[in-house]
Amino acid sequence: MERIRVLVGKPGLDGHDRGARVIAAALRDAGMEVVYTGLRATVPAIAAAAVQEDVDVIGLSILSGAHESICKRLQEELRRREVSIPVVVGGIIPAGDRAKLEAVGVAAVFGPESPLGDVVDTVRRLANGEKTTSAVEQEPATAPGIPATRLDHTAICVKDMGASIALIEELLGQKCAHREMVAAQKVSAAFFDFPNGASLELVSPEKSLGGNPGLEKFLEKRGDGLHHLALRVRDIDGLLRRLDARGVPLIDKVSRPGARGHKVAFLHPKAFGGTLLELVEAHEESGPHGPGGQQ
Repeated sequence: MERIRVLVGKPGLDGHDRGARVIAAALRDAGMEVVYTGLRATVPAIAAAAVQEDVDVIGLSILSGAHESICKRLQEELRRREVSIPVVVGGIIPAGDRAKLEAVGVAAVFGPESPLGDVVDTVRRLANGEKTTSAVEQEPATAPGIPATRLDHTAICVKDMGASIALIEELLGQKCAHREMVAAQKVSAAFFDFPNGASLELVSPEKSLGGNPGLEKFLEKRGDGLHHLALRVRDIDGLLRRLDARGVPLIDKVSRPGARGHKVAFLHPKAFGGTLLELVEAHEESGPHGPGGQQ
């Protein structure tokens, strides 16, 4: 039986190839022949090498964020050469982009936590002409807890937003950094930002939007007080799916719009020792507190 041949390509300007080399080594250890194109390979060069080397599968490692355009161009190059070769993509791929990659013909997508055995098995099945799990479903089977990057904010629920802002401004000696109404949650929110990137949030049910029953019940029962903690995470919807699969009690099984345009979701207090926990997927552009900082 002929050995499976795989081309591992590192397209674009990203100069980090440790992940690509790890995958190449795992495939070789599994008895496959691997052709590695090296750093900064062009899409036409990858397609040409795949045809010349007569490979069974093409694996791309992409960390630059240009995965969709690269995969589209590669499929066009392969069609121009009149060949059909399964393409597998690994790297930092947002959950929302996985369906887009599947739509342009990518056979499977793997994130940074994906077990090497799953990658090897998928490549073997593709090389043998078998169907694989869709790109959207190709996520790590398990994840070590909640991979939070830091504390995003601590939230205090208040009855009188104006009076509370004035009190905190006086106590902290700084002005409120941001204030808005979050229509999706029927609340008003105000933020005080700190140099380390974390924030203090004041949150109140917004009567003009119909009020938030959960906050109104909280205030009726406890009055003003600490309401929840929020952790900054990446790929919030993928994380929610993994937590749900593990049986972690969730209030939200999919993310919803939050303050500052961020995606948010809440875990049930039972999941965190009686404390309401919010997950926040924030914009990753640079802000006043560094990359991914509050805007």
